[in-house]
Amino acid sequence: MGRKPRSIRSKIVLVLLVPVAALTALWTVDVTASFADATALRDTNHTQDNVSLPCDKMVAALQAERSLSVDVLAVAGGDTAALRAQRAATDAAVTEFRDLSRHYRGSGISADITRARIADMLAARDALVLLRTQVDAGSITRAVAVSGYNGIISYAFSVSTAAAVSSDPLVERVMRTSVAMRRTGELLHQEDALLTGVTSAGRFDTGERRQLSEIVGALRFQIPVAGSTLPAPDQAAFKSMLSSPNFVALRTAEDRILSEDGPGGPVSTTRAEWKATFIPAVRQLYDFLANGYGKAAEFAAAERDRILMRFGVSGMLGLVAILASLFLSIRVGGSVVRRLSVLRTAANDLAQRRLPEMVRRVRAGEQIDADGNTLRLSLGDDEIADVGAALSEVQQSAIDSAAGEAALRYDMNKALVNIARRNQTLLDRQLEALARTPAVDAAGERATTRVEQLAVQMRRHADHLVILAGSARSRRGFGPEPLARIITRAAGEVEHSQRIEFGPLTDAEVPEPAVTDIGHLLAELLENGTTFSPPGTPVRVSAQRVPDGVAIEIEDQGLGMSRTVLDETNRRLSQPQEFDPAKSARLGLFVVAFLAAQRGIRVVLRPSPHGGLTATVTIPPELAVPVVAPVPATAAPPTGGIRRSNAAKLVGMVAQGGRARAEPGAAPRHAAEDR
Repeated sequence: MGRKPRSIRSKIVLVLLVPVAALTALWTVDVTASFADATALRDTNHTQDNVSLPCDKMVAALQAERSLSVDVLAVAGGDTAALRAQRAATDAAVTEFRDLSRHYRGSGISADITRARIADMLAARDALVLLRTQVDAGSITRAVAVSGYNGIISYAFSVSTAAAVSSDPLVERVMRTSVAMRRTGELLHQEDALLTGVTSAGRFDTGERRQLSEIVGALRFQIPVAGSTLPAPDQAAFKSMLSSPNFVALRTAEDRILSEDGPGGPVSTTRAEWKATFIPAVRQLYDFLANGYGKAAEFAAAERDRILMRFGVSGMLGLVAILASLFLSIRVGGSVVRRLSVLRTAANDLAQRRLPEMVRRVRAGEQIDADGNTLRLSLGDDEIADVGAALSEVQQSAIDSAAGEAALRYDMNKALVNIARRNQTLLDRQLEALARTPAVDAAGERATTRVEQLAVQMRRHADHLVILAGSARSRRGFGPEPLARIITRAAGEVEHSQRIEFGPLTDAEVPEPAVTDIGHLLAELLENGTTFSPPGTPVRVSAQRVPDGVAIEIEDQGLGMSRTVLDETNRRLSQPQEFDPAKSARLGLFVVAFLAAQRGIRVVLRPSPHGGLTATVTIPPELAVPVVAPVPATAAPPTGGIRRSNAAKLVGMVAQGGRARAEPGAAPRHAAEDR
């Protein structure tokens, strides 16, 4: 099933709403993106409070525990009380990190990575428990303990690195720089843990000098690199810090310790001297780093404010533009749709009611006020108004055309009626002249019978013109008549009447007004049956009473019709249309349909069992009144040209329901008798 086309209303609404919808979509995307960016920057403080700062606090606790653990391993019976206290502080920092990190609400791939790193950090607590057990048992070396704590702390730094991602490049750069410098601070703490054990023991264990050398090398390389991404003012302060006395003293102490004897040799620097050198330098570094997260938060707040300002301006302007576009679309579209609706309603009314009614009245000969019935629409002064004006012109043109057609039809009908009346008069005179001809042939039959039949046919064809013209037809003037007599007279009017066979004919009487029309209708069907069937085959006619009247069946053995043609013919017989001169070849069927429609008679064609067609003519009860007794043969009016013996024999057989053949010439001789 084909898709129903959209209405003009829906098309106009679609055309107007598409730009508004597109503008709304773009505005929504911009607002959503701005809101997402502002939310992400707002979450910078949230990430700092729930992930970065708790992670740094945990790292500081692990760094302190690492130094104390190495100190205990360096000196038998070291300060275990301080180590236990630090372990408790570390556990508290880990617990706080775990609790706060649960509130982390970042989104996207970086947030998923951050959550995975947090899970790895919390899983590393098992390694911390094992490492503490080994330290308490003294089953590992100082270098192994340092490496163990380094691995745990590296998980924490992976969390800080993942959490440093931001939607704003500047904020992310500050965060990553802060994390990188804290990693550098972790190298200082690794150096402190290693040298705490060395200075406490007074010597290097195996591998410690090499480990110290690697840490110092990495430290001196990464500190300048870590500060290279700082803004220009901060870079100057960072370089000034590296040149300060604290860092100079730190580098001097590192060089002195590394220049002493190899493994197993004494170390001249004491633990107190090392702490006095290390603590001022690392404190100065972390004082410099203290503002790192703060600056990132400031940058994030500034960028968020800028985004919100842009959102406020562009968002409001976009919203105003959308509302204005929507208002104009509704106003303009509603106006167009309303006027088109008025135009469509007027056009439909004009096409379906006003114009057909006026054309019908004009064709019927009525006088109408064309100006008073002109279509007048108030549709403005644009193209839609032009269409409305064109409709008015179409109406006027149609009325003028209908008036011209009606005048032409009236004149043509007058001409047809005049011609038909003249032909009827001439034919009536011809029939009267033939009736007065006494000549008979050798067999005793009148020689003019054949001529009389042709004259009667010519007169019936002339009646076609009267019927087509819609003029009144002449009446018989003899009152009601038996249906059997009408059938026999109609059969006598057919050229090959000798081929017509009669079956049972029911007793019924036809009122006078319908006698002529029923006879004309039956004569046309009988003539069609004889014309379109082989010459040697009979055409059978019978009549019987049915619930809805009397059914007359005319059956031939002719060529028949295809199913398509038969259906179309039955449709035309049941719904007669205005006569089309282009289809004058089927004039007889049109006349049959016209007469049947006037009298309420139903005519149906169907295939005959013998190969031809059967025409069933159903006459309503009011036109086929039952009679009590059969019509006697002597009750028939004089038939003129038919020999009285033949006429009496034929009518008697019909009345008795017997079988007979129509006698040639069994047609009335006078026009008044036939009409």
